[in-house]
Amino acid sequence: MARVSTLGALLVGLSAHLILLFPANLLGLVAGFACYFHALGRSGTPRAGFLAGYLFGLLLAASSLYWLVDVLYVLTPGERLVGAAVLGGFLLLVALPYGLWGLVAALPSRRPVPVYAQALGLWLMQVLVHDVWLGFPWLHSGYWLAQGPFGAWLGLVGARASGLLLLYLSACLGLWSWLPRARAQLLLAVGVFSAVLFIPGSLRPSAGARPVRVAVVALDEASAGDRERDDLELLSRYVMATRRTEADWVIWPESVIRDGEASIGPLRELLSLAGRRLFAGALLRAPAGRYNTLVELGSGEPVYYKQKLVPFSEYLPGEAFRRLFAWLGVNTLKSQVVAGTGPQPPLDVDGVAVIPLICFEVAFTGLVRPDARPTVLLNIGNESWFRSALMHRMTLAMGMARSLEYGLPLVRSVTGGYSGFFDPASGGRWVDAREQGSAEGQGVGLLPRPVTTPYGRVSRGGNLGL
Repeated sequence: MARVSTLGALLVGLSAHLILLFPANLLGLVAGFACYFHALGRSGTPRAGFLAGYLFGLLLAASSLYWLVDVLYVLTPGERLVGAAVLGGFLLLVALPYGLWGLVAALPSRRPVPVYAQALGLWLMQVLVHDVWLGFPWLHSGYWLAQGPFGAWLGLVGARASGLLLLYLSACLGLWSWLPRARAQLLLAVGVFSAVLFIPGSLRPSAGARPVRVAVVALDEASAGDRERDDLELLSRYVMATRRTEADWVIWPESVIRDGEASIGPLRELLSLAGRRLFAGALLRAPAGRYNTLVELGSGEPVYYKQKLVPFSEYLPGEAFRRLFAWLGVNTLKSQVVAGTGPQPPLDVDGVAVIPLICFEVAFTGLVRPDARPTVLLNIGNESWFRSALMHRMTLAMGMARSLEYGLPLVRSVTGGYSGFFDPASGGRWVDAREQGSAEGQGVGLLPRPVTTPYGRVSRGGNLGL
């Protein structure tokens, strides 16, 4: 049983990475979760079910979230030890829903747990622990489908429900010989899942849609660490690149302006913005720390404050952690970012609703609340601290998942990762800044439009955020 759990977790972890390169690894993903459900089916007691499930979850968390240790290299040696201990504890919590569902599924009962209940139970445990408690929805968001032929499911039911479909397929396969009618359910589920290949997930823009010419400027930085002051040479390169662009909107990455109070004014004077809108990520002083914002340089005013912060590099999840770190005298929060609060409606840019998502916020579909206006998703980020190149494809897939869910065009301006444009109706165009040295666009015509997918329309009407 332990051997099956170990094999399944490693298979899921490996496939979850490789699927970002080769969509066919979706088969490995389903097979890995099938090992999990198979191990639960062989568990004779709740204790055995918990241990089998928790072992699976722990290995899955370690093989999928190992990149979190990348935040440690900006710390002092003493802080690294404490940070590593906290990250280890975090991985133990991430693994918890797999063990809890293993315990529940193995409780004594006259009837075995049905296949659909197995998938739904694990899905709900993930939502409760990962989303509601930890606020960290990385392992079950269904973004694995974004770069493959089954991406239309995202526009039909959303990313989370698409993840539930994958778990249902896995449960049918893993419980093939344990539950009655599991084989028939598996064949039916495969047929329904594959039928989406013939269903358009997003409608094409109408002939009367007005294009907006958008340019992305994302340049390499010398250092990925946090700093208080701006690199004036780097900002001068941004100014020069922006002057060469021909676009209605120009987008700079997250926190490219480190000292907003000192730098925004001079940048406005250096740039000629007549007839253009320039948006840039900037850090601004807050009552306790700094806000991570999107600023419109034409006015010099922040137009969006980052709401969802990254655990262990921007915030500590809970007062107990903060007290512990204060007692130990260590500081792992080098960025000192404070979350923005309160409702933040989409920006109105020349009649187009622009929805900003800064960095990790692209994982939260609930932050996308489009109205009836033509809309564009705007994702800015700073991924230069990632040590693994594969992680850039992970965040890219999340951004594409948001675009596919709502049928809206996406603009990405990311330091160190993939910058560019994606339209669900026509595909994407990306530049890897690590290989090219920079991403300087001359402007690409995007077609802003209202939501065009079934999921987007239901979500807009009911604010589902699922």
